[in-house]
Amino acid sequence: MTKKMINYQQIYEDELSETVRQSLELPRGFYDLTEQNRRLVEEMIDRGYQRAIDDALDRDVLHETAALCAEMGTQLYNFANVIGDYIDTSGLDESHDD
Repeated sequence: MTKKMINYQQIYEDELSETVRQSLELPRGFYDLTEQNRRLVEEMIDRGYQRAIDDALDRDVLHETAALCAEMGTQLYNFANVIGDYIDTSGLDESHDD
C-alpha cells in the first residue's frame, strides 16, 4: 500500500473546532502541543483515516471489481484483435484493387 500523506497540522488547526480546543485547554497551533498530545492527535487521525478507508473499500466489493476489470480487459483485448484482423484483411483487399 502506498504511503499516505496526512497534514496533521492542517487537520488540527483547521478542522478541530475552537470550542473543543478551548474546553480541553489545548493551544491553537499543532506544534504548540506537547509531544504526547501531538502523538495522540496523530494516532487518532491515523486510526480515523484507516477506519474510513476500511469502511469505504469493502474487500468483497474490491475483489468483485478486480474480477470485472480483468474480464473487461480480456474482452477489450479480443475486440482489438478483431479490429486488427479486419484492418489487415481490408488492407490486402485494397491493394488488389489497383
